[in-house]
This record gives sequence, C-alpha cells and structure tokens, in this order.
Amino acid sequence: MGLKYSDLVDYDKLDPFKEESIRRLQKTLAYVERLGIRIVRESVGETAVAVDMGSPDFYLAFNIEGLGTKIKVSEDMNEKEKIGKGMNLERRVLFSGIGQDEMAMTLNDLGGIGATPILFEPIIATGNSSYLADSEVASGLIDGFEKGAQIAGVAIPGGETPTLRGIVGENTIDLAGASLGIIRPRSRLILGQRLAPDLTIYGIASSGAHSNGYSLARKIAEKSKDGYFTKLPSGTTIGQALLKPTHIYSPLIEAFAEEGADIVYMQPITGHGFAKIMRKKIELRYVIENLPEPQEEFRFLQEEGPVDDLEAYNTWNMGVGWVVFAPSTESGRLGKACQRTGHKLYELGYTKQGSREVVIPSKNLAYRPK
Repeated sequence: MGLKYSDLVDYDKLDPFKEESIRRLQKTLAYVERLGIRIVRESVGETAVAVDMGSPDFYLAFNIEGLGTKIKVSEDMNEKEKIGKGMNLERRVLFSGIGQDEMAMTLNDLGGIGATPILFEPIIATGNSSYLADSEVASGLIDGFEKGAQIAGVAIPGGETPTLRGIVGENTIDLAGASLGIIRPRSRLILGQRLAPDLTIYGIASSGAHSNGYSLARKIAEKSKDGYFTKLPSGTTIGQALLKPTHIYSPLIEAFAEEGADIVYMQPITGHGFAKIMRKKIELRYVIENLPEPQEEFRFLQEEGPVDDLEAYNTWNMGVGWVVFAPSTESGRLGKACQRTGHKLYELGYTKQGSREVVIPSKNLAYRPK
C-alpha cells in the first residue's frame, strides 16, 4: 500500500474545527460596524477576507498564513552541512527561499480575491533564542523576505520573534505571517459569484512543490538512499528541488487586471491539491482534460513513496500552482499577462453542469466533497 498524506496530516479532523470557528464567530463581524466599517460577508471562507472601509474606490483585504514544515528540509540539510556530510552547499542559501515561501502563502491568498498586497509582517517563533543568532541562518531568512518584497512590491515594516520554550522545538522555528492588500477599483473583487458551466479552467505553472504536502514529501525524501542529498535525473538533489521558492503570483494578478481579463474566479493550488479546484461550495463539475508534465521531484516522490496518482493529485500541486476560471475568449489576455510576467499558461479543462466534483479522466481520478 502506498503512502498517504492523511496518515500524517488529517484534514478531515482539522476542517470541522475551521468550519465551526467560522460559524460561531460570524457574530463578531458586526462588531466593527460601529466604526462605519463592514466585513464583506461573501468573502468569508475565501482565500482572504475583504473589508469595506466606506470608500467607493476600494476594499482592503486581509489574510494570515503559516508556512508549515518546509523549514525542516532546510534545517536537516543545514545540519548535514555543519557536520561535513553534505554537498558543500552554502548554509545561507539553504534558508534563502524560506522567507519568500512564507510570503507567498499569504500574499497569494490575497491575490485569490483580486487584491494587490501592500503590507506583510512575519512571526518567527523559536524554541531557543540562539536559533536566530546563527548569522548564516538569519541572513538566509532575511534574504527570502527581501526577495519576496521585491517580487510583490510589498512593504515589511516589522514583525515578531517570540521565544516559546516548551512549545516550539529548540532546533526549529514556526514561521507564519499576515498581509494586508487593497482591491482598487472595487470591481476587482473576485468571489466566484459568476461560476457556472462552460467556463474554461486555466492553470499557471508552479515552481515545484511550493509549500504544501511537505509532511509526506519529507517522509519520502528522508528514507531515500542519500536522504535530501539523493540525486535527481537533472543532477540536482531532491532537497534542493524541494527548497525551490514558491512563486509569488501578485505581479501576475496585476497583469491580468491591466490586460482587462474577465476573470470569474481564481485561487492558488495549496492543501488538498487538485481538489482545491472545487473550493467554491456550489454544484459544478470541473473536468480536467489536459495535465502538464509534473516536475521531476513529483515523479521522484511518487516512485520512491510509492504514492499513487489519486493521493499525489490530492496532496501536491503537480506542476499547477494557480487556477483561473474565465470564458474561453479570455485566453489571449491571460496569455499576454503570463508572457509579461514570465509564467506559463495551461488550458486545463472546463466546467459543466453536474454534482460538485473534480474529475481527471486521463488518470481515472475523481475528487468529491467529504
């Protein structure tokens, strides 16, 4: 029997808590109305929440996200380098994408509702203050934040670095962050109200595994012949492949708007993999007819696991980091935006009338709500 992500992280146990939190805390949305501010209730449950400040010109958008366990790849490879069993990699480089990864987790969620990010602040929780006293590690993390800010054009005015002894392990960190965005003009707010049959499903290429499904990816890589230093066919190691920084799609979202693309709905492919395509809770069938060739790290993980297609496409992005739902007439505008920003566009499939599910006929796969 192949490996399953749910053996390590069980969303079926986590999602009910999130849903119950949203239900019980709905009443808090009214508290800010005394200030003349309104939470756009239709945005609750989407990738970010929209806030009506009373201006006819814009909405604000807010999101908070954690990185997950990707940092453990950097830490494990760093430890091997320190004791001389690595590949003579620069230790600073091992951490240089992690800041960008965390920023991508929250900034991409802002983009899911059409927002342009303006502020980001990280929370780096340590179990031992000496973790950030390692200059190579600390410099690498800051490198990533600098790069992410440059890509997204976002300000990082501060952050928080609590030491949580007994909660966070002494040799690791828990990395999270929050972001604020602006949706201007207000017509750029995208919540999927027009999702319907006969829309084209477009995909934007990922840079690799991004920052999701790493509990399973790490388990597989760690048990391989040379651990994270196991060579892939290209000559790079699986550890280096897993540390490729997550794409920040903010410039692409801006380019979509500048090209005047009529986008009905869009979102990052994160946890739940291709099942995320049916995030909107409406009765609609999503047919994926064309799949891009996944990057070599995905092929390695599937073979080494082993991990079957049903599990892989429900855990990792498998080469597609972003999806856009739009009329077929928008392919030219979407293509121009991707060309301008250096992204690759795929035409994955289409929506049709039917019960809520994602089907991939070529793989004989179907994902339905649980």
